[in-house]
Amino acid sequence: MVNAGVSLQALMALLGHASAEMSLRYGRLFNATVRAEYERALDLAKQNTTAIGTAASTVVGRTQLPLTVITGGQDWREAPLLKSRMAGGFCLRAPAQGACTYANICEHCPSYRSEPSSFPVLATQRIDAEALARDAEQRGWIDEADRHHKLIARLDALIADTEAQTG
Repeated sequence: MVNAGVSLQALMALLGHASAEMSLRYGRLFNATVRAEYERALDLAKQNTTAIGTAASTVVGRTQLPLTVITGGQDWREAPLLKSRMAGGFCLRAPAQGACTYANICEHCPSYRSEPSSFPVLATQRIDAEALARDAEQRGWIDEADRHHKLIARLDALIADTEAQTG
């Protein structure tokens, strides 16, 4: 299932495992790049589990590492991760996870509407999407860059609609 594209998190949920190590005992990663990325992330997580202690926060029953640990102290937009800006924050994914099929899904939904008070959020999201597209292109992540360019086009349409509402 892992080699068919199922994320490790989904595999863990399907198998009812609390740890990635247990799931990987049952699933082999054949792609050397994916395996190396997973092992790097797992080593980092193991190192930080003891170092972080109570610094990690719990969100809906799962522990989250502090952002500075995930980004290596960099700004989240500069981290070597797949990134998405959303209205309420942002998402960071390891490259081995691939682009998220849910990222920015609401902005592309025909039912999504914005209003003039949303203009600053949309404008900020657009600025970040441009930077994230450039970052993905420089890293050679073409699918990720394409996703950001589609979002930019949709944000342009939403911004134009929002501006039309005010004038």
